[in-house]
Amino acid sequence: MDQKLVIGVVLAGGLSRRFGSPKMFAKCGDATFFEKAVNTVTPYSDELVAVVRNEEIEKLDQNHSHSVKLISDVEAFKGKGPLTGIYSAMMEVHGQYYLITPCDMPRMSSEMYGKWLDIALQQPEYDAVIPVFNGKVYPLNGVYKRSCLSEIKENLKNENLKVLSLLKQKNTKYIEVHKEDAHFFKNVNTKEDLLNLGDE
Repeated sequence: MDQKLVIGVVLAGGLSRRFGSPKMFAKCGDATFFEKAVNTVTPYSDELVAVVRNEEIEKLDQNHSHSVKLISDVEAFKGKGPLTGIYSAMMEVHGQYYLITPCDMPRMSSEMYGKWLDIALQQPEYDAVIPVFNGKVYPLNGVYKRSCLSEIKENLKNENLKVLSLLKQKNTKYIEVHKEDAHFFKNVNTKEDLLNLGDE
């Protein structure tokens, strides 16, 4: 089987209930959240995959010319949250490292992913490299190795759906985010959050 080294994964399958419409199509500046998320991991990825809801695949196919493989959650664990998204990407595309990014952090910098990937490559004993700021872990940003796959599957089977639980099970390297980089981690859950992004 042909195995790529680094796979960029955009998690865009959430319901966006609080936002009121699919966040991936919201705009920040002149690009959609989806485009920004793709651009964040593109410089370091051998292949790109986005996990989206079935009903959004056609819209993305029509509106975007990215070389992104669009998939939805695997049927067995459909609708069980971001852990299913990570699992679905790993099952769809065979890689060694997976750069995971959500599509609701339009300020995120690709340079952060470059730093985390460097650490993952230089310290292969770690299964994941994950950012932390002021004690808050950001489990949907970072690098996951394929070595996480069996635990992810087991956790999904056991309804242990928290990504943080997986990180505690695996050998995880936590990277403290510098204060000057904290603004990259602003996530958008509501229309008000989006308006506030423009004020900063």
